[in-house]
Amino acid sequence: MNDPDTLALELLETALRQVPAYRSWQPLDPGPSASLDDRFAALPALTKADMRACTLQDILRPGVDLDRALATGMAELVTTSGSTGDRVTNVWDQSWWNASEKSACRYHPVAARRITGTHREAILASPLCTGVASTDGQPVPIERRQLDRFLYLNEFVDPAGWSSAHMDRMLAEIDSFRPEVLEANPSYLAALARYAQATHRSPSSPSLVIFTFENPSRLHVRQVTGVFPVPAVSSYGTTETGYVFMECEAGRLHQNRDYCRVDFQPLKPEHGGPDIGRILVTPFHHPWQLLLRFDVGDLVRRSATPCPCGRNDGMVLDAIEGRAINLTLTPDGRAVTQRSVDQAVADIPGLATYQLIQESPAAYTFRYLELPGTACSAHDIRDALVALYGPDAAIDIQSAASIPVDPPGKYRLTRAQFDIPIIPLLMEQSSP
Repeated sequence: MNDPDTLALELLETALRQVPAYRSWQPLDPGPSASLDDRFAALPALTKADMRACTLQDILRPGVDLDRALATGMAELVTTSGSTGDRVTNVWDQSWWNASEKSACRYHPVAARRITGTHREAILASPLCTGVASTDGQPVPIERRQLDRFLYLNEFVDPAGWSSAHMDRMLAEIDSFRPEVLEANPSYLAALARYAQATHRSPSSPSLVIFTFENPSRLHVRQVTGVFPVPAVSSYGTTETGYVFMECEAGRLHQNRDYCRVDFQPLKPEHGGPDIGRILVTPFHHPWQLLLRFDVGDLVRRSATPCPCGRNDGMVLDAIEGRAINLTLTPDGRAVTQRSVDQAVADIPGLATYQLIQESPAAYTFRYLELPGTACSAHDIRDALVALYGPDAAIDIQSAASIPVDPPGKYRLTRAQFDIPIIPLLMEQSSP
């Protein structure tokens, strides 16, 4: 496999010279006399809005026959899940995705052993993200939810509406299917884990839990591992980019360097930089699409020290800080990431899950659910949030019966009721 810098240079030259979507980028390129990092840093980010504004042909690799690939089943078109403004149609290649996953799994020893490509895997997520959705409100038979070695456990979008019978069935199917790997949206699996604990159930455990679809709350990780006492590992990627980061046994996230380049743009110091910033991903080896500096929409915290696991061949992260659209602001305008909120409240006794909504520059609503049979202190919640947002924050604490999911079935633990543009928060100079 070629050196990652060689792959990145080849993609850069090909895109600027031959791919229509990047024609307007050509004058921004400082040229071959500049370093690879400087050439990438001089270019803009490719956003989902940019992709929607062009045709699929505009971002294809030169010389590929997409019509033939689609007709023969070599590729297919998929539309990413999300709100209308977040959806993008991509060319999907399953073999590329599988290879990207295999490459990423080498960063965690259990994942490297257990994710073989032939392992049995159960998946718990919104059926609008993956799986089979119920169209009439009725359960979907297991025959329609099992595809070879994969079992899709859930057909209903909102866990708040899951019945006891539905959760009993999912736990029973885990017992009977005995997956080697349980891949899950962390908030969905946490809801099932809370039910299992409340009903004194001890389902059989897989060898590995993989969190995907959402950035997990510490609350959710704790609840899941309390029921499934096995390694719980976060994988990070997108439909457009494949697997970008994988958590190692030391708890840090490692760049899947053989399958992508990652550029880091730090936030200004007052907003958490230079350690926190957004990432732009250039995926390698995709046989159809060519994406440069794709804005995945997430903020990360770069590690300042080598990882204890000894793997330091690419970018290493302490954490995913959350999506940029989930930022909130203090009353004086300082950015607060979703992870910052989670760190502030996740250890409060009795808290099951929550959502913080910023209603206006200084007004916040915090809705929460309690663990069954426990009480959660609103006073403790308020103290934690005032320490984070400052004494001028007006915080309304509400105990809730349920917290609804956002489209397409993903929880937003934090959000503002107004737009927070990311560009003004970034430092002027980006660093690779």
